[in-house]
Amino acid sequence: MKIVRIFADQLFAFHYEGEADNEYDRLMELWTDITFLKAYANENNITDVKEFVNEILQDAEQIQDYIEKLNNKNEPYELYFEPLQYSEKNKILAYQKGKIKKNNLRYYAIKVDTNCFVITGGAIKMSQTMQEHPDTANELTKLKAARLYLNGNGVFDEDSFFELLIEQQ
Repeated sequence: MKIVRIFADQLFAFHYEGEADNEYDRLMELWTDITFLKAYANENNITDVKEFVNEILQDAEQIQDYIEKLNNKNEPYELYFEPLQYSEKNKILAYQKGKIKKNNLRYYAIKVDTNCFVITGGAIKMSQTMQEHPDTANELTKLKAARLYLNGNGVFDEDSFFELLIEQQ
C-alpha cells in the first residue's frame, strides 16, 4: 500500500499493490468506461442499460468537477466528504463517504484530520446499506484495512500522517 497526493495537502488516495493507478484515478477511469458500465449494468440486472450508463457518466463528471472546484477555490473537502455513520463523526481516522445529492457514485475515505482525507476506494451505489451489495461491502472492508494500516503506522493526526508520507518516499 502506498499513499499518493491528489490535490494539495488535503486529498490523497491509496495506490494498492498490483493496481496500475491510485484509487481516485482508477475509479474515475472505470466510471467513465462505457464498456465497463454496460457490463456492470448487465451484471446488476439493470433494465435500461443506456440510461444507467448515461447517468453514471454524468455522475462521474459531476464529482470530478466538484472536487476540482473545491481544490481551485481552496475550499474544504469536508463539503464533499461526510461521516459514513453518525458514530464515526468524532472518531480519529473516521470513515467517510463522498456524497453529492442525486449522484450514485461514492468515493470512500479516511478522514485523517480537519480537511485531510485519504481515498480508500469507491463504488456505484446500488443498495441502501453498504452490506447489501458485494461492491460496497468490499469497500467497507477496504476502509477497515486502511484504518488498520494508518493506525499500525502511528497515524493519529495530520502531522503523523505527513511523517508517514515522508517515510514512504
